[in-house]
Amino acid sequence: MANLNTLVENDIYYTPKYIWENILHYLDPNKIYLDPFYGDGSNIENLKELGLNCIGADIDYFDALDNLDYDVIITNPAFSKNILTEFLYNLSAINKPFIIILPITKIFSKYFKNAFRQYKDIQLIIPQSRISFINPNNFSNKSNPSFVCAYICYKLDLPADILFL
Repeated sequence: MANLNTLVENDIYYTPKYIWENILHYLDPNKIYLDPFYGDGSNIENLKELGLNCIGADIDYFDALDNLDYDVIITNPAFSKNILTEFLYNLSAINKPFIIILPITKIFSKYFKNAFRQYKDIQLIIPQSRISFINPNNFSNKSNPSFVCAYICYKLDLPADILFL
């Protein structure tokens, strides 16, 4: 079982399609979505199958944020502190709408608070049950983490600041 204390810098867990399908009704199909954490490209393919115009490239996430044309960032980023901290500060700097999957405890971290203290547009979508991820190094292809994740949203104009699925 994965937990936040055992993740390493190169943690790789992919997002099953149902995770995005659960919130599809909150996503504008007319927007261009970017997944900057390309991985094996399966997340982008899943989002396209759900009817979203999603792009990404097998390049560094920062280069993707900086060089690709998009409206909204949608991703399941690496949860390792050093990668996540840098990513959150980059999100803060570019000030574009996003929806990211994070362990709920991360919103209480010093680095999250410092990155988004000025934002009043952070919203949460709380899933019905614990999110399981796909671990490509696990033969059962499932990873049931010991931590609870939520969708952290910014500038998505959701109908409430906290939504429960």
